[in-house]
Amino acid sequence: MVAEDPDNELALFSLGQVLFERSNYAAAQEAFGRACLLQPDLMMAHLRRGECLVRLKRLVEAQKCLESARDLAIAQNHTGPRGDADDLLEEIADELD
Repeated sequence: MVAEDPDNELALFSLGQVLFERSNYAAAQEAFGRACLLQPDLMMAHLRRGECLVRLKRLVEAQKCLESARDLAIAQNHTGPRGDADDLLEEIADELD
């Protein structure tokens, strides 16, 4: 699907999900990142990219993604993902201190 339409943010998100499930966090974060660029309000792409970056120990980058995810979750009234972003941000804060 991505090969047919490389600018399809939903296809990129789906690819990221598959890569994440296979623990290929580096490739997954790239797919989620491209999806975020194509559709900046795709909150779950920001959240999942942040999760990948946490697993890759790229905590400063993860923090930025997760703050974006949290802000979008608030704006879009998504309480579950907001809680997930808050939990990960707290985890990052503990590791950065």
